[in-house]
Amino acid sequence: MNILIMITQFLAGLSLLVFIHELGHFLAARAFGIRIKKFYLFFDAFDKRLYRYNYKGTEFGIGWLPVGGYVRMAGSLTAVDEDEADEDAEVPQGQRYGDKPVWQRLIVMSAGIAMNLCLALIIYCGIFLYYGRNQVTAIGRDLIILPGELGLQAGLQPGDEVTSINADSSLYEDELLSTHLMRGNTVLSIVRHQGKEKIHMHVAVSPKIMQLVADKGLTQFFSIKAGFQVDSIYTNIDLRHNQTFKKSHIVALNGDYVQSYNDFIIRLKENKQRQLYLTVIHDGKTSTMLAHQEKDGHIGFSVDNKLPLVKPQRITLSQSLSAGTNKVWNTISENSSGLSQLVSGEVKANEGLVGPVRIATLFSGNFEPKRFWELVALLSTALALFNVIPLPPMDGGILLLLIYEGFTRKPVSRTFWAFFSLSGLVIILLLSGYVLFNDIRTLNTMHP
Repeated sequence: MNILIMITQFLAGLSLLVFIHELGHFLAARAFGIRIKKFYLFFDAFDKRLYRYNYKGTEFGIGWLPVGGYVRMAGSLTAVDEDEADEDAEVPQGQRYGDKPVWQRLIVMSAGIAMNLCLALIIYCGIFLYYGRNQVTAIGRDLIILPGELGLQAGLQPGDEVTSINADSSLYEDELLSTHLMRGNTVLSIVRHQGKEKIHMHVAVSPKIMQLVADKGLTQFFSIKAGFQVDSIYTNIDLRHNQTFKKSHIVALNGDYVQSYNDFIIRLKENKQRQLYLTVIHDGKTSTMLAHQEKDGHIGFSVDNKLPLVKPQRITLSQSLSAGTNKVWNTISENSSGLSQLVSGEVKANEGLVGPVRIATLFSGNFEPKRFWELVALLSTALALFNVIPLPPMDGGILLLLIYEGFTRKPVSRTFWAFFSLSGLVIILLLSGYVLFNDIRTLNTMHP
């Protein structure tokens, strides 16, 4: 059941992203008077489809192959077969894509990318406006991190206290628990206690660790001390009589990150009728174990009252717009940095490329609105960047040819377009196949 919920969330998010992207092309084309022949969510490969409906000369439909979508405009270079070319010839000249000036076609082809970025901005603004933000007020005092295996490799130690990130001490909880820490050029400033002495240190996070964290999860790098510890929880190991796991810190429940004691109680109630899998950190090692619970959902644990101090903040519309814009920009920056490291060889392809299988696993087996929309916003930004790749059938490939036409004032021939399009398609298919294979191999490695 949990897998079904996860897949449903993934397909729902993917459908929304593809629809919004193609809607951008559609609206821009209509704004310039271009005739739209087809608008499809997913591909109708081999002329097979799940649904179609004709309205005012446009065929709207849902294809059976969930790998994207498309808008077919009259007079576009995609009309390479004779039937489509003959149909386009009957369309009045002012309504054909190819007859429009270059600047209009550039806007039409850029509109999908712009719509995905706008969607991400709207979602982030909505999240900040509805949920607010928790400003951390205990920097350098009670904000104690618990490093996982990867955190120990990076040089962190249990009990380290965060003082700033990139010299910024005004931090929010969502920044501490995001990939903002693992961009590769980020410097984590910490205070480490050695006896009665306090040592101030700076830890630079390497791109290698960033990619490993992306594969293995944030808790493998570090977690914030949530304020409660494993004590008398019953698992396959009886923790009451096993000193190895006593006083270990709970960092996740059923794979969902736990940020505070209240957060843990809420998730415990939500999972009352389900088996509970606790992720704990002890001596830098992350373990997941099945916890026994009573019929009322209770399990036993001790509570440490020294919770990280955060100050909930309700923010205004203008503040949410600013926070959302920064979030989108940071996401673009992080993804661009990752792509640059991939191209330069700093990060291996099998570590840096993530495909649909692993993306689907990011969605929880339980529907949580905030987490769902955060992932949709993240993927919307990633989809926008992916479409900038200068290879057809990506928008970037067509934009590259339009820029060439704008400078030379001469469009490319259909022969060159067919060759360029086929070459790009082959490269994308080979890359997609590699990414899919790598996804499956990685999951098999993580869950033997």
